[in-house]
Amino acid sequence: MSGHIFETSIVELVKTKYSDPIVFGGFFSPGLVGPVAAGYMIEKLNLHEVAAVRSQHIPPVAVFIGAKLRHPFRIYSDVAGKVIVTLCEMPIELEGLYEISSILVDWFERIKVKEVVVLEGLGVSGVPEDRSAVFVADEQKSQFLISKGLSPMESALISGVGGSILNQCLTRKVTGLSLLTRASIDIPDPAAALSIIQAINSVYGLQIPTNELAESSKRLNEQLGKLADQYRKLTEQTADADKRLYG
Repeated sequence: MSGHIFETSIVELVKTKYSDPIVFGGFFSPGLVGPVAAGYMIEKLNLHEVAAVRSQHIPPVAVFIGAKLRHPFRIYSDVAGKVIVTLCEMPIELEGLYEISSILVDWFERIKVKEVVVLEGLGVSGVPEDRSAVFVADEQKSQFLISKGLSPMESALISGVGGSILNQCLTRKVTGLSLLTRASIDIPDPAAALSIIQAINSVYGLQIPTNELAESSKRLNEQLGKLADQYRKLTEQTADADKRLYG
């Protein structure tokens, strides 16, 4: 008897016509850059849920967002079927990555996806000074992205679902690339997600409003600045106390 509870599959919830869509994937990564950017796109572009990925390798949890229970691995589309966003807030078991990415890219091929864009965070300790968006892509696509003002990564290791999908794209008739930016490994990083959204607007002309992410980034930076000041004052007080004690 097989140990599988059920096979990995795409469960289509709404019958949708697709028209050479571009897929944006936001998956668990440093600073939650992928899920934050993908969730923001879903909200601002008024996308609707069209499918979900079902697999025993996905943690058995339900996500409660916007007063609704949702599947942890969801697929959204616009009405025209030109923009697809796939989103998963949970880390996926290592042994399930190949199976899930393979089923996803099978589906991408079936609906004739134009390209897949993985949104990713490059984890750094503390608060990154530079959150400029960079990219990983093949040579032909690289020239186009450079013309849009983005810089290529010299080297990068993309793991998890995003990396596994890109690996699948290499042997399929699907163009795969990644937009990346430095992000804090310690906290959700809306400033990093803002950088990714701005890059998407520049490259794909989606005109996603960024004011809310910019405000969240400003508040976070202010809070981090206050914490840094408090830490600096505490360090100075401790140093003064040590001088009095040992000086």
